[in-house]
Amino acid sequence: MTTAIIGVGGLGSAIAREFAAGGETVRLASADHESARTLAAKIGPAAVAAADNHDALQGADAVVLALRFTVLKSVIDEIADQLAGKLVVVPSNPITADADGNLSHLLPPGQSSGKVVAGWLPTGTQLAMAFGTLPADLLESSANQSPQRAVLFYAADDDRAGQQAGEQAERLIRIAGFEPAKAGGLDQSARLEVDGDLHAVVITSAKARALIAKP
Repeated sequence: MTTAIIGVGGLGSAIAREFAAGGETVRLASADHESARTLAAKIGPAAVAAADNHDALQGADAVVLALRFTVLKSVIDEIADQLAGKLVVVPSNPITADADGNLSHLLPPGQSSGKVVAGWLPTGTQLAMAFGTLPADLLESSANQSPQRAVLFYAADDDRAGQQAGEQAERLIRIAGFEPAKAGGLDQSARLEVDGDLHAVVITSAKARALIAKP
C-alpha cells in the first residue's frame, strides 16, 4: 500500500524510512522539494518524491502530516478536497520554541490537539494522532525490538470513522516496527504529547496497558 508523507524534517524522514523498511511505498512532499528528492534517493525504490502536496496524495491510502503545528491548518486547507476516504495521521505536537530553545504550548491547558485538528478536517475524515510520541532518533532506535516489540501509542475516536482510522493506524504502526496501543479517543491526545505521561516512553504491551489505565 502507499502512504503520503508531507513534511520530511527529522520526524517525517524517520517515519518514511521505517515505513519503507516495512514494505510500504511512500510518496514524499516538502516545502523544500530538494529535501524530498534527497530522502527518496536515499530510501530507494520504495520512495517517490512528489511534485507537491497534491501530487503526494495521488494513489495514497493514507497521509502523514509531519508538520509543525503552526502550519498544519494551512496544509490541511490546501489538500482538503483530496482527503475523502483517506486516513490522516498527525504526529504534530502543539508546541513552539523560541530562539533559546525554550518550549511553550500553543493550546490552552486541557484543550485537545486531536479535537482541534479534527475540527480542521472535512466531515467524515479518518483521523489518528500517532507517531508524535517519540522523537525521531528514539523512533528509529526503538523500532523492531526483539524479542518483544516496543509500543507506539495512538489516539482515535470510537465512532465509525475513528474505528477505521484506528485499524489503519495500527497497520502503519506495525509496519514501522512497533506494537500499537490505543490511549483513547482524540480527547486524550495530550497524553501523547510533550509533557504527556505517554510521551517518549519505550515499553512493551503489558506495561503499556497498565500505564494507559492509570488515572
